[in-house]
Formats: sequence, C-alpha cells, structure tokens
Amino acid sequence: MRKAALTIGSLLAFGSCAPAFSGVAATTDGVVGVSIGADLTVDAGFGDQGYTVVNYNDDGGTWDEAVRVIPAQGDGFWLVGFHRTDASADRLAISKLDADGRLDPSFGTEGKTLIDTGISYVRDAIRVDDRFYVVGMHLLTSQGPGVMAVACVDVDGAYCPGFGDEHGTVTIALNAPGFTSEALRVLHRDGKLYAIGNTDPGGERGHSSAMAVAKLDASTGALDATFGDGSGPLPGTVVFDPDVYPDGNDFAYATAFAGDGMILVGGAAQNNDNQGSDGYVLAFDPANGALDTSFGTDGYTFFSFDTGVHFDQVLVRKIHVFDDGRILLAGEANHDDEFFNTLTDVLLASLQPDGTPTLGFGVGGATHVNVGLNAVVQDMGVRSNGDIVVSMSANGINPNPYTPATQQSIAQFDASGNGPTATVSIEYPSQVTPQGAPTSLYVDASDRVLVAGFRLWDFNFPVPDSDHTLTRLVRDGIFADGFEP
Repeated sequence: MRKAALTIGSLLAFGSCAPAFSGVAATTDGVVGVSIGADLTVDAGFGDQGYTVVNYNDDGGTWDEAVRVIPAQGDGFWLVGFHRTDASADRLAISKLDADGRLDPSFGTEGKTLIDTGISYVRDAIRVDDRFYVVGMHLLTSQGPGVMAVACVDVDGAYCPGFGDEHGTVTIALNAPGFTSEALRVLHRDGKLYAIGNTDPGGERGHSSAMAVAKLDASTGALDATFGDGSGPLPGTVVFDPDVYPDGNDFAYATAFAGDGMILVGGAAQNNDNQGSDGYVLAFDPANGALDTSFGTDGYTFFSFDTGVHFDQVLVRKIHVFDDGRILLAGEANHDDEFFNTLTDVLLASLQPDGTPTLGFGVGGATHVNVGLNAVVQDMGVRSNGDIVVSMSANGINPNPYTPATQQSIAQFDASGNGPTATVSIEYPSQVTPQGAPTSLYVDASDRVLVAGFRLWDFNFPVPDSDHTLTRLVRDGIFADGFEP
C-alpha cells in the first residue's frame, strides 16, 4: 500500500511543452489525443509539470476523491473530498495547496488532514469564513438505508463548536421510513444553510425519487422550523415533485442563488418516454420554501428534445448566475439510436431571470452538442470573456476515437454556446486502465481554469486505489510557462 503523495511528474518523464493548435496532437505528457485550440493548455508551472496528485492511503483504505476545489484566503487552494475506508465509510479529506499547486506544509500533516464526521458518503463542500460545510449521506447501517447529513469543521480541522453532534454532524431523515435520502449540494446565505438533494418518498410502485431541501441554522445545524409547507417529513424541510411521470424518478443535481435571491435547483424529471427524462430548473423562496410561481411556468422551466429513436435523457448538472441575473445551465442531452446505443451530448442553455429562454442562445435558448463518447458532465465555469468551460469524464472526445480509458476531458464554448472552441483530455499515470473524473472547476481572477477530481492508480479488489488531483489550464500554450522579455 502506498504511503507517499505522488505527483504526475514523479511517474512520467516530461517532454518540452509545445503549443497546441487545432488538429495537432499535443505533446505535453498527461494530455492525450488531439486537442482543439490553445485555450486549455496545461500550465507547466503549476504543481509538478502542471499536475498535482494527493493521496491519503493508510491502513483504513485507499479510495480518495476530491469533490471541490475552493480558493483559500490570500493565495492558494483547498482540495476537499473524501478518503473512503475499506468499510465504506468516508473520512473528510482536506488538503491545502499554495498558489503554485504544491502542498502547504503549514496545514495539517504535510499539507493534509483527515477528519471523522458522521457523513458516510461525502458529496459536496463549501467554505464560509473559517468553516467548511460538507454534505452527503449518513448510512444507518453498513448496507443502508441512509439519510441526509450535514457536517461542519473549522479550517484547522476541528469540529465547529455547537454544531450538530460530537462529530460536528446533523442527520436529517428526509425520506419515507426505511427508505433513503441524501444531500448533494449545499448553499449558504445570511447565516442559513440549504442542503439540497434527493429523497425516496415511496409510491405505488414501492420506490420513487423527488427533490428535497432542508434549511438549517449555520451556527448550530438546527432545522429552521419556519421553513416548509408540510411537503417534507420534518419542519424545516420541503419536497418538490414535478410529477411529470406519476411516482417517477426525479433528481436534483445543481443549485445556485438566483439574481433576485431565490434558490434555483436543476436536475432531471422522469417522463413517459421509456427511459427518458426532461431537464428542469425550479425556483423557490429561501424564506419559506414556496415555489416562485413567477419563474417559468408555475415555478419550473423544462427542457426536452426529440432526437432519440426510443428515448431522450435531458438533465441539468450545473447552474451559473450572471450579475445581470441571466441563468446559464450545463448538463447532458443523451439519446439513443435504433440499436438502443446511448449517444451523449453536452447540454447548454440560457434563461432570463424569469425562467424564459434567452433569445440568440442556441435554438430557443438551448443547444446540445456531441463532444465525446460516454461523456458525463461534471462541472461548468465561465471565463472573463464569457467563454463557457465544461468538464466531463469521457472515453475520448472528438475528433479522437473511443478509448477504454475514462479521461478527464474539458471543452470550451463561446458565450453563445457555439463550439467547442477548445478541448483537452488528460490521463494521469495508472497501473491499470486509466480512469478519472474532473469533478470541480474554478476559474480564478487571472482567467485560469483549475480542474479538480480524481485519478485511479490501481485496484485492490474490491476497493479502488484513487487519488485527489488538481490541474491548471491557461490560454495560449506559447506563454504557458510564463513570458520572459
């Protein structure tokens, strides 16, 4: 079992960094296949030749994944994720990196720390002042079911005083008895937390899924009893069910504050089209949880296409709100062919603040583009000129052929959704077929794109040996190493 933190440069002999042009195979090690353009060039001055890899391997397990890259006060970054033990229980894993992507030895143990909370599966994290709020699922038994969970730790790794139980955790059974709920995203504003995810409320067919929200006091983790309309099982909770298909499987994946202060939630709602789903965005009032019926149609805006032979699966993975209130969405618009093969497209859509389509963006405010094979959208960022950057895991992006490796792939589109205007795919070193996912993006003040995620190093059956990763991408490969007059 490995104990040391490895970086990609310690495993590969790097060549010189050459500029990447459209249709020309990149020569930077770690970058694979043909990249489009030069706007997503690996910054060789970051980490070890452009890459940072952090692992937490110990006697408890080897499964490490980053869920969020967060800017640190001043310079540098936080990588927040999990270290999953062989017993399938996550420990919160936090590392601090300096501005150049190297572990900051002043934090924790050699730049890293592990914290036991009551969260069995870590899904998301945010930093508010000197606190990290983390959400996910708490397993009631080792095999489930599970309930929504929220934890709080200080930036020094200590439990937040007065928040939750002795492990700084609050659990919320936002599900029918014996079924499961979990939080996938978390927001904070004005001293309140909003844990947003999914619940199984049951149904005539036994199981179903709906979107769930819990509002908590950020200091104590107590549910806000003034929030909710009775749709949730507890005061301080609400459940949204668009019921496009009765007792269907509806999911929340994304959230953001709207320009007017409402909360937006995006995801997928099962429809009547075989395995199909409609993408949606809903808006609700953070004060009481009521749908904002002035948004879209009765609080919802839906996205659907008729591209597939048998079904279309449309889902919203990420929401970005501009200063003028316009709403940008990224996700997937998948469909099948006559042989039931699923073809994966990237969904981009733009809405006005009231939920109506933005004219001039795509067709009717939305577009979907085939970028790669088996592409699963992970995150989205927006650069200073409005360019849209989407991260995805994929088995090869155009014009490259299929590869069994699952790559960290990034595609850039212009502000109107045209493109891709730039692409890059990255494989980290691995002792098995490379697997990875670029789970989190952050565009810094210098217009550089930070890509956090994980890479698979090995597989110790039945547990993967994976590590946290961070890469920085810059425009124009000619100047990726800096400019010296």
